[in-house]
Amino acid sequence: MRVALVLVAGLLAGLAFACSQRPPQQAGPPTPRPEQTPLPSPSPTLAARADVEPEASGFRGKVLQALPPDARWQAVASERRTDGALSWRHTRYRVVLPPRVNVKAATGALVKAAEDAGGVLLASRPDGTGQVVELGLEHQGKVLPVLQVRLVAGQGQPTVRALVAVVLDDAGMRLEELDRALRVGRPVALAVLPGLPRSAELARRAREAGLEVLLHLPMEPEDPALAARIGEPAVRVDMSDDEIARAVRTALQEVPGAVGVNNHMGSKATANGRVVRAVLRVLREEGLFFLDSRTTPRSFAEVVAKELGVRVARRAVFLDNDPSPEAVRAQVRKLIAHAIRDGTAVGIGHANRPYTAEVLAEMVAELEGAGVQLVPVGQLAR
Repeated sequence: MRVALVLVAGLLAGLAFACSQRPPQQAGPPTPRPEQTPLPSPSPTLAARADVEPEASGFRGKVLQALPPDARWQAVASERRTDGALSWRHTRYRVVLPPRVNVKAATGALVKAAEDAGGVLLASRPDGTGQVVELGLEHQGKVLPVLQVRLVAGQGQPTVRALVAVVLDDAGMRLEELDRALRVGRPVALAVLPGLPRSAELARRAREAGLEVLLHLPMEPEDPALAARIGEPAVRVDMSDDEIARAVRTALQEVPGAVGVNNHMGSKATANGRVVRAVLRVLREEGLFFLDSRTTPRSFAEVVAKELGVRVARRAVFLDNDPSPEAVRAQVRKLIAHAIRDGTAVGIGHANRPYTAEVLAEMVAELEGAGVQLVPVGQLAR
């Protein structure tokens, strides 16, 4: 009997202990673990957003090519627009026509160019003695307003005393570099580095917009620290002539449509006659000109170019070694003085510096008021 009581007491004690280890009952459903928490669904509009700007940029370039060659044009505003899932930029240009060009004829040429490029005329209205034309691009059954051109009748031009070309170096990293160049409203050139994320696309878009494109060819500098950072493909003095030719051709493939070449760095390479000769032989075969950035006074570029029959130009002024707006303005005025003294001058700035193109756009009136005309750099290559 005592044994039975002991067994029963042991069983009861074990049951009480087991109950004490059971977790308390929760009021309501259990909280899900973090990995079970459902994630919010992405917005259907954002997920389906389509950037039509590459197509719109090409369309604007084709339309602007219908302007008279000596028209003076400037991008005055650009804003991002959307329609449902579509996104693009609407850009407004002001175009001063040459005195001999009829406004109605210029309007008709723009409309025809727009239609040939897959666009339509949205509106056309008189603006004093000029005309405002709104043009749209057809895309997926919609007409997207991408371009406004304000045509201004020409009132005569100042006497041209000198010619100036401006090249914006180091392009190829961002498409905004082209937008900056276009805001100048004159035929500046983009010098595109090979091997950058946007090199080929930027070169194509610049050509479509009517700008000159140069290959900004990396060439070995004197400073070993800089030489280690010039990128590839590049021209170095320890390369054979065949290796140099291959490097130049590879770089040209990465900047399609280039009409000329200028050196990126290159103080050591351009001071070596053999190296320069190997580079310019390729340019002669391709029918391209060379712009000597003049990173050293010991450059052989002009001597060898004359020997080989390659067209050549040389830099007169660097515009933005000091990138501040005040310094760039001073350098542009120095460029004007060079041009008036010598008849022509080439200025080199940078596409990736914030104020260079902006200051140039501001100073167009000052340049032209002094009788200095901005022209493509290829026009100054002899």
